[in-house]
Amino acid sequence: MTRIAAALLLLGLAACQAAPPPPVRTRAAARPAPVVAPTTPVDGAWTFSVFADRCTARATHRDMSVILAAGPGERASLSVSAGNRIPAGAALRIGFRGAGGTWQLPARSDRRRLATAGWALDAAGQERIQDLLGGGTVTASGTGVGAPPLALPDAGVSGRDWFGCVSRLPG
Repeated sequence: MTRIAAALLLLGLAACQAAPPPPVRTRAAARPAPVVAPTTPVDGAWTFSVFADRCTARATHRDMSVILAAGPGERASLSVSAGNRIPAGAALRIGFRGAGGTWQLPARSDRRRLATAGWALDAAGQERIQDLLGGGTVTASGTGVGAPPLALPDAGVSGRDWFGCVSRLPG
């Protein structure tokens, strides 16, 4: 009887213990969906400014903007801004396609702009600026970029007048 009592006592103790927790099921971390840039261009509108030895042209749309700056000195830059942000320093490309030609520039991101590229303000650099002023499409591409292409209209007389500022810069 002692054996039976001991067995019952052990069974009673086992019944009083908490059941082991159910196995924890974890889901694999969901991968973020890749950012796909819209393919339909949005239309930009040009504005121009000249301040001392800096010539700036902007083509803007509510979803995206392009800033073309020349000077001071012998440098020009093209910056693309859009609503999305990507890590600073990410490797990107800014591309242009228009009647004046097709080209791409290596670019970098920073805290203020989606992508920025720079080049020398020599004859080839001035030709690139004239391409942009002649109209075409600017795109930013790279990992995480979701900016639409920006369709630039021909800058017309205002753009040609503004280019006079660029042509007076050293280069």
